[in-house]
Amino acid sequence: MKFFPISSKKAIFFTIFIYCVIITPLKGAKTSVSSSSSSSDQQPELITYFKSTTLLKNPTIIDLQNQSRTSKINLFTSSDCSIWTKECSNEILKIAQKTEHVKWIKSVRRKIHEHPELAFQEFETSKLVRQELEKMEISYRFPLATTGIRAIIGSGQPPFVALRADMDALPIQEAVEWEHKSKIAGKMHACGHDAHVAMLIGAARILKAREKNLKGTVILIFQPAEEAGNGAKKMIKDGALENVEAIFAAHVSHEHPTGVIGSRTGPLLAGCGFFKAVISGKTGQASNPHHSIDPVLAASAAVISLQSIVSRESNPLDSQVVSVTSFNAGDNLDVIPETVILSGTFRAFSTTNFYQLLKRIREMQCNS
Repeated sequence: MKFFPISSKKAIFFTIFIYCVIITPLKGAKTSVSSSSSSSDQQPELITYFKSTTLLKNPTIIDLQNQSRTSKINLFTSSDCSIWTKECSNEILKIAQKTEHVKWIKSVRRKIHEHPELAFQEFETSKLVRQELEKMEISYRFPLATTGIRAIIGSGQPPFVALRADMDALPIQEAVEWEHKSKIAGKMHACGHDAHVAMLIGAARILKAREKNLKGTVILIFQPAEEAGNGAKKMIKDGALENVEAIFAAHVSHEHPTGVIGSRTGPLLAGCGFFKAVISGKTGQASNPHHSIDPVLAASAAVISLQSIVSRESNPLDSQVVSVTSFNAGDNLDVIPETVILSGTFRAFSTTNFYQLLKRIREMQCNS
């Protein structure tokens, strides 16, 4: 991991700056990007246990752009930046650091943080995003994957570059007492998705202000259910990546000090899947175990076997994770249960390893 020291204020808006810088040099460029999702029809389904709302087949398209592509957001006062220069970079950074801009982005983030919503339940978050897009006269499609949004800034012509932010929170109780603490019991933006949404809205404002100079089209993707592991797949199915040639995203990190940006070659975050296994036996009195078939013993052996996938079957230089996070055998202390339910998560950095883990988990569940 490489670290780049910058000032604290610059770090807050570094992502907005990057989003704006990448667009102009793409004039005439043709990018070929492969995605593991493009072959999802040939890949096994992820094991997930999150219910989703039935999607509308025809998302509403809100067209708020006028014909001249002239925005009311008047942020640029000097160079038109039709040719990118250092002056343009400094201008964007200066805009991002303006007091009113900082105050606005903070207010958006804090509203979202106070009202966290779980996977596919981001209705108020999505409503807030749409309201901000409408204020900026940015066209968008909604709904995709229940609460997702695909917005458009630019000429409507290639190249199409997407910027993505996730919206969902986690089922965690926020313990820290502060002015903008979560107001929803048992739910919290503990993974920073509130910041991601605010960052993308902030980037949208700057991009909209210089829309007439964009040499292509920027797609803004607000994705639900990242934590559930299947929000991206549903967004893609609903057309979120239509015509997209490249996509960029950023993730905040609590592991690095303020003012530091981390980057490295290759994958940075792992793919995530979930599993659930029901192990059946024969119930009976705990005082006469020989008259029953004990699923607790079988499930315990399965937990140990699952740990051997990574410790004995995986390359130690290729990080993978299999974690059993739930073991439910009931609460009757005098009865051997009929069933035991195991569930957990697995992670891998490559598609090949991801589906190999999935295959081995299924095999071990079947043999338990």
